[in-house]
Amino acid sequence: MTTEAFADVRVRYAEDVAPVADEDSFRLRLYTDGIRGLGGLTAKLHRPGVMRDALLTLGEILASDLRFKAQDRSDYLAYLLKQGKRATKELWEAQKAYLESKYAEAVQGESPLDPVITVDDGGLAIEVFSADESAYARLHLKAGKAYTASDITVGTTHLAFSQNMLQSLAQMRSYRATTVELTASKTGNERALRVPYRWVRALGQVQAASTLPAHTFNLAPVDLYNVLLTLRLQRAKKSPRALRYELVPGHQPRLVLEPWDLVLQGTGGKYEGNRPQVVRTWGRRRLSVLARLLPHVKSVEVHLVGAGLPAYYVFDLGDATLTLALSGWTDSGWAGIATFDLLVPGTVDDVFARNVLEQIKGSNGHGGRSLDELAEHTGRSRGEAREAVLTHMQQGLVVHDLANQRFVFRPLFAVPLDADKLRYRDAREEHAHRLLDKKGQVELTAVHDLGGEGVRIEGEVEDRLAHRTYKTSFTIDREGRTVDASCTSPQFRRSGLKEGPTVPMIALRLLYARKQAELERARNTEEGRKLIRAETRMLLSREGDKTTIYRISLSDRQVIIRWGDHPDRMRMNKLFFGTGDEARDEYFKRLSDCADRGFIDASAAEAV
Repeated sequence: MTTEAFADVRVRYAEDVAPVADEDSFRLRLYTDGIRGLGGLTAKLHRPGVMRDALLTLGEILASDLRFKAQDRSDYLAYLLKQGKRATKELWEAQKAYLESKYAEAVQGESPLDPVITVDDGGLAIEVFSADESAYARLHLKAGKAYTASDITVGTTHLAFSQNMLQSLAQMRSYRATTVELTASKTGNERALRVPYRWVRALGQVQAASTLPAHTFNLAPVDLYNVLLTLRLQRAKKSPRALRYELVPGHQPRLVLEPWDLVLQGTGGKYEGNRPQVVRTWGRRRLSVLARLLPHVKSVEVHLVGAGLPAYYVFDLGDATLTLALSGWTDSGWAGIATFDLLVPGTVDDVFARNVLEQIKGSNGHGGRSLDELAEHTGRSRGEAREAVLTHMQQGLVVHDLANQRFVFRPLFAVPLDADKLRYRDAREEHAHRLLDKKGQVELTAVHDLGGEGVRIEGEVEDRLAHRTYKTSFTIDREGRTVDASCTSPQFRRSGLKEGPTVPMIALRLLYARKQAELERARNTEEGRKLIRAETRMLLSREGDKTTIYRISLSDRQVIIRWGDHPDRMRMNKLFFGTGDEARDEYFKRLSDCADRGFIDASAAEAV
């Protein structure tokens, strides 16, 4: 196993105090980190009931953790002993003590950073990121609208969401005049947080993905309510378990729940994109944390970046906004690997990067800076400005206010972290990128489309420094999970996937993601199409309750057409040609004919 890097952070919190309440008023004091000692205010809330539900929603997002947790087997071991199985009590007790010590060490060895609070003249922002790295939320309360403030101390600090604090928040009532005081702790016991660089890097990736071009549309709150109601009444017993969005220009979005293919018609605004899109998102059950907040939401703006990347929901509460990002994965894993190249900053001039940061810092009381404003003030292009912003995002210095498309200065740590330590998830990923840097060391030998089961990827990885060659393969199912793998590396022979993906598997996955991106860009040009010898596209059309699916595949000199009303009930026709060029021409002709008949290209929804 690789050694995890940690950022050591010391915090100090005073003990929680009970709120002071009577029939007409409610006053709650919340103690922030006394070591940083910044970011304080006294706020008289204009709508206490809404703020209560928004803050409790943040608490649920912070507490969510879907990572695998080992079960306590002590009862089962006692049962085996009673049955006279071949095991001594001393052996079982020794195993149990060892596992308990290991799990306790793992729990104590790392901790996510406490929720981040930023106070400036424009408002109060609270950010939380779940321990399993799959859910991020930012609540922004607008000064003068959500609250009337006094005793303002501008800056960034931390606030511990303790159980006592959440219970106090739950006592807020809309009919009582409510005041919340954020003040730095003067006393209290210091404690050390060992924040994994992996967690910080994942937070930076969620932020970086929000800067990419996205498919944006509006939903009505009742649309998400219908999703939550359906998921509460039904439980999927097989994959895929995705929430699919079908976007057709000039029409309201359709929400499709898999695997039932249940279509929910959106009731928000019409999609205003240039061409039809189908985007599959994961982590849909995490939307259940919104149950208490949805009655207060005026509208929902959805930003879908693409397959394997987070989905963003911006909830308009009138005097506040809540931005929720769902990555769909837990503990980063493969997702961070597959999208790594899109989220890492390129080479940026240090002077230019400092200039961009100063521009953002100087505008914090005015809502931050947009990319266009940064480009205008620095005299550089939007692309160069974005690269500089990504550099500061990686270090935790800048946050993206997606609701307003602006960048705000927010130092995650009192002392910025070393950017080099955040570049890769671990030593394995760094090693995999070194292998890819030298041409010919990583080769894709075969990619098999398994239809509804996913994609089978096979390859060969040569590590010239180690004088070793590895053969590796794995299957990625339609939910993006690795369900089958093999590798000739020592790590895989020792423990399979228990230690995570091997270096050759990471390198092959990265190469596959890059090849897919290249093909997608090339297929829109005549020269690029000539490079395509094998691929599969799925197209669908909906007319009322009727759905028609076409799955067209090109494989060297043959074209395979499957069609029907359900992926599991498809008719098939195979066409054979004398040359690959003839097969390719027929393949693209079939795709063009389907587009003319109003079919949506849903291939991106199947990407893994």
